[in-house]
Amino acid sequence: MTVHRFFLQAESISGDEVSIPSDQARQIRSVLRLCPGDRIIILDNTGIEYVVRLLSPSQGIIEERRRTVAEPATRLVLYQGLLKGQKMDFVLQKGTEIGISAFVPIITKRSVAGEPGEAKRRRHQMIVKEAAEQSGRGLIPEVLPAMPLHEALTRAEGMLVVPWEGEREMPLASISPSPGATMSLFIGPEGGFSLPEIEMVQAAGAHAVTLGPRILRAETAGLVSASLLLAAAGDLG
Repeated sequence: MTVHRFFLQAESISGDEVSIPSDQARQIRSVLRLCPGDRIIILDNTGIEYVVRLLSPSQGIIEERRRTVAEPATRLVLYQGLLKGQKMDFVLQKGTEIGISAFVPIITKRSVAGEPGEAKRRRHQMIVKEAAEQSGRGLIPEVLPAMPLHEALTRAEGMLVVPWEGEREMPLASISPSPGATMSLFIGPEGGFSLPEIEMVQAAGAHAVTLGPRILRAETAGLVSASLLLAAAGDLG
Protein backbone atom coordinates (compact mmCIF):
# COMPACT_ATOMS: atom_id res chain seq x y z
CA MET A 1 0.00 0.00 0.00
CA THR A 2 1.30 3.42 -0.95
CA VAL A 3 2.11 5.71 1.97
CA HIS A 4 1.66 9.29 0.83
CA ARG A 5 4.44 11.78 1.45
CA PHE A 6 4.22 15.50 2.22
CA PHE A 7 6.89 18.15 2.64
CA LEU A 8 5.95 20.59 5.41
CA GLN A 9 7.67 23.55 7.01
CA ALA A 10 9.74 22.64 10.09
CA GLU A 11 7.45 24.71 12.32
CA SER A 12 4.61 22.28 11.53
CA ILE A 13 6.38 19.74 13.77
CA SER A 14 6.37 20.26 17.53
CA GLY A 15 7.74 17.36 19.54
CA ASP A 16 5.72 14.36 18.39
CA GLU A 17 2.80 16.44 17.15
CA VAL A 18 2.29 17.50 13.55
CA SER A 19 -0.02 20.28 12.37
CA ILE A 20 -0.93 19.81 8.73
CA PRO A 21 -1.61 23.02 6.72
CA SER A 22 -4.98 23.53 5.10
CA ASP A 23 -3.95 22.72 1.51
CA GLN A 24 -2.48 19.35 2.45
CA ALA A 25 -5.32 18.66 4.91
CA ARG A 26 -7.81 19.25 2.12
CA GLN A 27 -5.93 16.81 -0.12
CA ILE A 28 -5.80 14.22 2.67
CA ARG A 29 -9.54 14.55 3.34
CA SER A 30 -11.09 15.15 -0.08
CA VAL A 31 -8.67 13.67 -2.62
CA LEU A 32 -6.87 10.84 -0.84
CA ARG A 33 -9.80 10.18 1.53
CA LEU A 34 -7.53 9.13 4.36
CA CYS A 35 -9.04 8.52 7.77
CA PRO A 36 -7.89 8.85 11.40
CA GLY A 37 -5.50 6.00 12.07
CA ASP A 38 -4.07 6.03 8.54
CA ARG A 39 -0.37 6.74 8.19
CA ILE A 40 1.47 9.26 6.07
CA ILE A 41 5.10 10.33 5.84
CA ILE A 42 6.00 13.93 6.66
CA LEU A 43 9.30 15.46 5.55
CA ASP A 44 10.90 18.72 6.67
CA ASN A 45 13.54 18.99 3.89
CA THR A 46 16.37 17.87 6.16
CA GLY A 47 16.67 14.30 4.89
CA ILE A 48 14.65 12.97 7.84
CA GLU A 49 11.22 11.45 7.34
CA TYR A 50 8.53 11.05 9.98
CA VAL A 51 5.97 8.26 9.97
CA VAL A 52 2.80 9.99 11.19
CA ARG A 53 -0.50 8.48 12.32
CA LEU A 54 -3.39 10.76 11.45
CA LEU A 55 -5.63 11.97 14.25
CA SER A 56 -7.58 14.08 11.77
CA PRO A 57 -6.84 15.53 8.29
CA SER A 58 -5.04 18.43 9.98
CA GLN A 59 -3.38 16.70 12.95
CA GLY A 60 -1.05 13.75 13.40
CA ILE A 61 1.29 12.08 15.84
CA ILE A 62 4.84 10.95 14.99
CA GLU A 63 5.41 7.22 15.44
CA GLU A 64 8.85 6.88 13.87
CA ARG A 65 11.77 9.05 12.77
CA ARG A 66 14.24 7.77 10.19
CA ARG A 67 16.70 9.01 7.60
CA THR A 68 15.50 8.92 4.00
CA VAL A 69 17.32 6.26 2.01
CA ALA A 70 16.42 7.61 -1.45
CA GLU A 71 18.71 10.66 -1.46
CA PRO A 72 21.75 10.20 -3.73
CA ALA A 73 25.17 10.51 -2.14
CA THR A 74 26.38 12.33 -5.25
CA ARG A 75 25.53 16.01 -5.52
CA LEU A 76 24.77 16.66 -9.18
CA VAL A 77 23.79 20.18 -10.27
CA LEU A 78 22.24 20.59 -13.71
CA TYR A 79 23.05 23.86 -15.47
CA GLN A 80 20.36 23.78 -18.15
CA GLY A 81 20.15 26.23 -21.05
CA LEU A 82 16.76 27.98 -21.00
CA LEU A 83 14.08 25.95 -22.79
CA LYS A 84 10.84 26.93 -24.48
CA GLY A 85 7.32 26.09 -23.34
CA GLN A 86 6.94 23.25 -20.89
CA LYS A 87 10.27 21.61 -21.66
CA MET A 88 11.85 23.05 -18.54
CA ASP A 89 8.94 21.70 -16.46
CA PHE A 90 9.69 18.24 -17.87
CA VAL A 91 13.40 18.51 -17.06
CA LEU A 92 12.67 19.64 -13.50
CA GLN A 93 10.18 16.86 -12.83
CA LYS A 94 12.15 13.99 -14.34
CA GLY A 95 15.49 15.32 -13.11
CA THR A 96 14.16 15.35 -9.56
CA GLU A 97 12.99 11.76 -9.93
CA ILE A 98 16.42 10.71 -11.24
CA GLY A 99 18.25 12.35 -8.33
CA ILE A 100 19.51 15.76 -9.48
CA SER A 101 20.30 17.95 -6.45
CA ALA A 102 19.82 21.42 -7.94
CA PHE A 103 18.85 23.13 -11.18
CA VAL A 104 20.31 26.35 -12.58
CA PRO A 105 18.72 27.77 -15.75
CA ILE A 106 21.44 29.42 -17.81
CA ILE A 107 21.24 32.19 -20.40
CA THR A 108 23.28 31.46 -23.52
CA LYS A 109 23.85 32.98 -26.94
CA ARG A 110 21.29 30.70 -28.60
CA SER A 111 18.67 30.84 -25.86
CA VAL A 112 15.22 31.47 -27.32
CA ALA A 113 13.17 31.24 -24.14
CA GLY A 114 13.05 34.27 -21.86
CA GLU A 115 14.02 34.32 -18.21
CA PRO A 116 11.34 32.82 -15.94
CA GLY A 117 9.21 35.39 -14.13
CA GLU A 118 8.15 35.14 -10.51
CA ALA A 119 5.02 33.09 -11.28
CA LYS A 120 6.98 30.60 -13.35
CA ARG A 121 9.68 30.30 -10.68
CA ARG A 122 7.00 29.48 -8.11
CA ARG A 123 5.60 26.83 -10.46
CA HIS A 124 9.05 25.37 -10.97
CA GLN A 125 9.54 25.07 -7.23
CA MET A 126 6.16 23.36 -6.88
CA ILE A 127 7.10 20.92 -9.65
CA VAL A 128 10.28 19.79 -7.91
CA LYS A 129 8.51 19.60 -4.54
CA GLU A 130 5.77 17.32 -5.89
CA ALA A 131 8.30 15.23 -7.83
CA ALA A 132 10.41 14.85 -4.67
CA GLU A 133 7.34 13.66 -2.74
CA GLN A 134 6.36 11.20 -5.47
CA SER A 135 9.84 9.73 -5.93
CA GLY A 136 10.67 9.27 -2.25
CA ARG A 137 13.27 12.02 -1.98
CA GLY A 138 14.13 13.48 1.41
CA LEU A 139 15.30 16.84 0.08
CA ILE A 140 13.65 19.20 -2.38
CA PRO A 141 16.09 20.16 -5.15
CA GLU A 142 16.86 23.85 -5.30
CA VAL A 143 15.87 25.81 -8.42
CA LEU A 144 18.08 28.87 -8.72
CA PRO A 145 17.24 32.03 -10.70
CA ALA A 146 18.42 32.10 -14.31
CA MET A 147 21.91 33.46 -14.82
CA PRO A 148 24.35 34.00 -17.71
CA LEU A 149 26.68 31.15 -18.57
CA HIS A 150 29.80 33.01 -17.43
CA GLU A 151 28.24 33.59 -14.00
CA ALA A 152 27.17 29.97 -13.75
CA LEU A 153 30.75 28.87 -14.37
CA THR A 154 31.92 30.87 -11.36
CA ARG A 155 29.41 28.98 -9.18
CA ALA A 156 30.01 25.49 -10.54
CA GLU A 157 31.65 23.06 -8.13
CA GLY A 158 33.29 19.68 -8.35
CA MET A 159 33.79 17.93 -11.67
CA LEU A 160 32.41 19.90 -14.63
CA VAL A 161 30.97 17.94 -17.56
CA VAL A 162 29.58 19.28 -20.85
CA PRO A 163 28.09 16.93 -23.45
CA TRP A 164 28.79 18.43 -26.88
CA GLU A 165 28.00 17.22 -30.37
CA GLY A 166 31.41 18.43 -31.57
CA GLU A 167 33.26 16.01 -29.28
CA ARG A 168 34.10 12.71 -30.95
CA GLU A 169 36.69 10.99 -28.78
CA MET A 170 35.66 11.10 -25.11
CA PRO A 171 32.42 9.24 -24.29
CA LEU A 172 30.44 10.14 -21.20
CA ALA A 173 30.97 6.57 -20.01
CA SER A 174 34.67 7.40 -19.53
CA ILE A 175 33.74 9.70 -16.62
CA SER A 176 34.00 7.75 -13.35
CA PRO A 177 32.79 9.86 -10.44
CA SER A 178 33.55 8.56 -6.99
CA PRO A 179 30.62 7.93 -4.60
CA GLY A 180 29.63 11.15 -2.87
CA ALA A 181 31.25 13.34 -5.51
CA THR A 182 30.04 16.81 -6.48
CA MET A 183 29.38 17.31 -10.18
CA SER A 184 28.23 20.19 -12.40
CA LEU A 185 26.56 19.20 -15.67
CA PHE A 186 26.21 21.84 -18.41
CA ILE A 187 23.56 21.41 -21.12
CA GLY A 188 22.90 23.91 -23.89
CA PRO A 189 19.52 25.23 -25.12
CA GLU A 190 17.66 23.98 -28.21
CA GLY A 191 20.37 25.30 -30.54
CA GLY A 192 23.20 24.02 -28.40
CA PHE A 193 26.22 25.91 -27.12
CA SER A 194 28.15 28.10 -29.53
CA LEU A 195 31.82 27.26 -30.11
CA PRO A 196 33.03 30.24 -28.02
CA GLU A 197 30.75 29.06 -25.18
CA ILE A 198 32.17 25.54 -25.37
CA GLU A 199 35.66 27.00 -25.25
CA MET A 200 34.64 29.08 -22.22
CA VAL A 201 33.25 26.02 -20.42
CA GLN A 202 36.34 23.97 -21.21
CA ALA A 203 38.60 26.81 -20.05
CA ALA A 204 36.77 26.57 -16.71
CA GLY A 205 37.94 22.96 -16.46
CA ALA A 206 34.97 21.08 -17.90
CA HIS A 207 35.31 17.69 -19.58
CA ALA A 208 33.67 17.78 -23.02
CA VAL A 209 32.07 14.41 -23.75
CA THR A 210 30.04 12.75 -26.46
CA LEU A 211 26.69 11.03 -25.96
CA GLY A 212 27.17 8.97 -29.10
CA PRO A 213 26.29 9.34 -32.78
CA ARG A 214 22.70 10.51 -32.26
CA ILE A 215 21.79 14.13 -31.49
CA LEU A 216 19.62 14.39 -28.37
CA ARG A 217 17.17 17.18 -27.73
CA ALA A 218 18.11 19.75 -25.11
CA GLU A 219 15.44 18.46 -22.73
CA THR A 220 16.69 14.87 -23.18
CA ALA A 221 20.46 15.34 -23.03
CA GLY A 222 20.58 16.49 -19.41
CA LEU A 223 18.37 13.66 -18.16
CA VAL A 224 20.34 10.99 -20.01
CA SER A 225 23.66 12.46 -18.88
CA ALA A 226 22.54 12.78 -15.26
CA SER A 227 21.30 9.18 -15.26
CA LEU A 228 24.60 7.87 -16.59
CA LEU A 229 26.67 9.92 -14.15
CA LEU A 230 24.59 8.93 -11.13
CA ALA A 231 24.66 5.30 -12.21
CA ALA A 232 28.46 5.45 -12.55
CA ALA A 233 28.65 6.87 -9.02
CA GLY A 234 26.47 4.03 -7.70
CA ASP A 235 23.42 6.19 -7.00
CA LEU A 236 21.00 4.32 -9.25
CA GLY A 237 21.67 0.93 -7.73
